[in-house]
Amino acid sequence: MRSEARKNNAKKRRKTRRHGPKHWVIAVSAMGMVVAYSAGSSRAVTLRYVRDTDPSIRSEFLQGQAQQTRRFDIPPGTLGDVLIAFEKVSELRVEVENAKLLDLASPGVSGIYSNEQALKQLLTGTGVSYSFPSPELVKLEIQAQSETVVVEGGGASQVSSPKYTEPLLDTPQTITVIPKEIIEQQGATTLRDVLRNVPGLTVTAGEGGAPAGDNLTIRGFSARNDVFVDGVRDLGPQSRDPFNLEQVEVVKGPDSAYTGRGSAGGSVNLVSKIPNIRPAYGFTVDLGTDRTKRATADLNFPLARLGLGDHSAFRLNLLAHDAGVAGRDVVENERWGVAPSLMFGLGRPTRLTLSYFHLQQTNISDYGIPWVPATNNVLVDFRDRPAPVPRETFYGFKSRDFENMRSDLATVRFEHDFNDNLSLRNQFRYGRSTRDSFATPPRFASNNSTVINRELRSWLTEDTVWDNQSDFQADFSTGSVQHDMVMGVALSREGNIRGTRTAPNSQTTLLNPNPNDVYTGVITTSPIVGDITANSQGLYVFDTAKLGNMWELNGGLRWDRFDAAGITTTAVPVARVDKMLSFRGGVVFKPKPQGSLYASYGTALNPSLEGLSYGTANTVIDPEKTYTFEAGSKWDFLGGRLLLTGAGFRVEKTNARTPGLLPGDPIQVLQGRQRVSGVELSAVGSFTRSWQIFSAYTFLDSETVESNTPAEIGKELVNTPRNSFNLWTTYQLPQRLNLGGGLRFIGQRYGNTTNTRFVEGYWTADLMASYPLTNNVDLRLNIYNLTDEYYFDRLGGGHLIPGPGRSATVSLAFKF
Repeated sequence: MRSEARKNNAKKRRKTRRHGPKHWVIAVSAMGMVVAYSAGSSRAVTLRYVRDTDPSIRSEFLQGQAQQTRRFDIPPGTLGDVLIAFEKVSELRVEVENAKLLDLASPGVSGIYSNEQALKQLLTGTGVSYSFPSPELVKLEIQAQSETVVVEGGGASQVSSPKYTEPLLDTPQTITVIPKEIIEQQGATTLRDVLRNVPGLTVTAGEGGAPAGDNLTIRGFSARNDVFVDGVRDLGPQSRDPFNLEQVEVVKGPDSAYTGRGSAGGSVNLVSKIPNIRPAYGFTVDLGTDRTKRATADLNFPLARLGLGDHSAFRLNLLAHDAGVAGRDVVENERWGVAPSLMFGLGRPTRLTLSYFHLQQTNISDYGIPWVPATNNVLVDFRDRPAPVPRETFYGFKSRDFENMRSDLATVRFEHDFNDNLSLRNQFRYGRSTRDSFATPPRFASNNSTVINRELRSWLTEDTVWDNQSDFQADFSTGSVQHDMVMGVALSREGNIRGTRTAPNSQTTLLNPNPNDVYTGVITTSPIVGDITANSQGLYVFDTAKLGNMWELNGGLRWDRFDAAGITTTAVPVARVDKMLSFRGGVVFKPKPQGSLYASYGTALNPSLEGLSYGTANTVIDPEKTYTFEAGSKWDFLGGRLLLTGAGFRVEKTNARTPGLLPGDPIQVLQGRQRVSGVELSAVGSFTRSWQIFSAYTFLDSETVESNTPAEIGKELVNTPRNSFNLWTTYQLPQRLNLGGGLRFIGQRYGNTTNTRFVEGYWTADLMASYPLTNNVDLRLNIYNLTDEYYFDRLGGGHLIPGPGRSATVSLAFKF
């Protein structure tokens, strides 16, 4: 049942490289002009939470009301309206320094929180700080000074998808949310950098039907087709940059009920930045080893300053990047991007967001070094191991190998709150991505030599998507049971056009390849162009039923129709229609408001054409089915600052694809079985306001239980380490110097299904130090791979790619 305060509040609201470094040079110059303008015409406003002016009052508050939790159901609105409702629920008195603050837009707050947690939520994005002159009084004011951002515990965080109705603390599933603060502290420049914070997730090298790009494995199962941007599948073979990301969400375990097809091991959702009501102008310039030059801008303009509306804002994110890779001297990455967005109705019942994203890249492809064949008679001690060559060894052609990639996304999002308990969200997107690339996979020419074949992998692809998702959210009660329900429909049309090119192999030596060699072979473009289109329709419903204050039942159903048809790159017509029903259910027990115990069960369905042309075109078999059971616990400590979680799980694919053996069998049949059991532990948040942590550990026990290939039975799954661990922690010294660092461990991984080919586990260490030179300028130093560990980041069937060596970056961040 919704609180009376929220109902009263709602009534009031209704009333009232090949081209040189030119991109980054131009970008830095343009940003400098905007910096000058911003410095002269804007007030520096930085979000700062509690001011510890009186330690005794702070301590008294934390020991008292901060430990008491209650339900807050306050919708978005002006800060004045939201604070009226907050006072009634919290029984606190709020004083505001400046009456103009009451007109700011607040996101509101919904869920079970302590008073302080709820206050933080409703002040998010406003630029307003709070302090406690007494335990019963809250004072709000604008802060015009620099302050280190605090990464709070994740219990109060919520996944961006409306299908998840509860905060993470009460969601019966393992979900990792990596906020932009962590991304910025670490100086991450690729999605792969960001995902290094997630143990149990590994990256695969481009191989066979999958090109290079963000090819992920989660809990032992491929997530190549399970990357989403704002809830929309992003099928294109891209290498993604985080310059326009608010956060990255990694959902673990079979998840087709939420995502549609796929998601056998989990999914990754990239949440884009959108406008907010607070003026903010941020610029960052990075210079580093290995020719690193990078510039970004994040500009948020409330349109009220231009007389265009008090509840509208424009946001612009910019990127220019030009860098090499430490230890891989030939590899180059050059890209630029722009992401404007416009939002109307901030803090109002009706909101409209228009956004566009463009990223363009020109790189030199990297296919690493070869595996030594198991039958090689020259390198006997290195059979089925990485070739014994230095990390910088490059077998490609600088004059031939390249990656030209482009990604464009145009999005329209409409939201309307009919009343306190019913809302509509509709999101429409058109996306297009292209890839034109040449790469050189190295392979041993024979078993009796160290001659290396320089093969050719060429990709000429275009992927398009038209996607529309409509979600209805309804909160209501049936007797004493409160329901948070989401119903929706998803419609999409995905297209994939793919051309192929071939060329004769060239040869070089294992130890002395020359990347400056000129390729003299003839490259042939096939006249056959693969063209596959998939139309999808999905219907879903999710409900969280609250049975008093201690029990919650969470469940959902989704029905999908997946119709894919076209022609492959070998001129074979393909067509298949799959109708799939997936579900997920869970129960949550809350012995204390700040903790939960849970158990959940879910399914995933992988149709044979789920990746369109990026996979084996086997249209005669049904979808693979994957099931998961997970049980765990989540607890908020230290007044909600620190979230500790633990879970045990089992994921089982009961009809995995395996080679057909009998006469008349297709190339694949559904007679395999794969199983992964494991444990996840994590700690996210802060021990004190100075000491923060983002850490997790994953144990995976994977096994091929049944297969038509006898040598696979009993073996571990490919690229699935038994143990993986990450730690990122920062500490702010009294002199405002912020020190941080991270450790990452990945255990031994196998490179083939029979477990004869493997790489050893490894540790890497990173360091960070930052210092505010002024209230508006921060200086940061990042050192990566401190010990210069030689390890392998991405594994493929015939080659593997070394991780970057030791490098350093110095950054200047300007914030106004």
